[in-house]
Amino acid sequence: MERPERHGEVVAGCVMGMSYFLGGLIPMIPYFAMRNVSHALYVSIAITAVVLVVFGYVKAMITGTTRSDRWWSAVQTLVVGVAAAGTSYGIVRGVSSVKSLH
Repeated sequence: MERPERHGEVVAGCVMGMSYFLGGLIPMIPYFAMRNVSHALYVSIAITAVVLVVFGYVKAMITGTTRSDRWWSAVQTLVVGVAAAGTSYGIVRGVSSVKSLH
């Protein structure tokens, strides 16, 4: 097995950090740009869905998969993202309801 280059760790960390930053910032843009929070929520959900599909497709394309596998990867990424968001929402609702009881 080949030893990884030491200087690549810093670059990989910076790329990962910037990816998380942009991944969190992009869905927040509607909240900064729109006055109506309800409309911003729906726009944010749509943007997030598109970004997840594009990310899943591009990720599969970079790894050299077939076209049908790229679309499958896009769908999988979207499903995992929706499941993560739903789980997070459920946890927050649960904690809020328990907190309001006290």
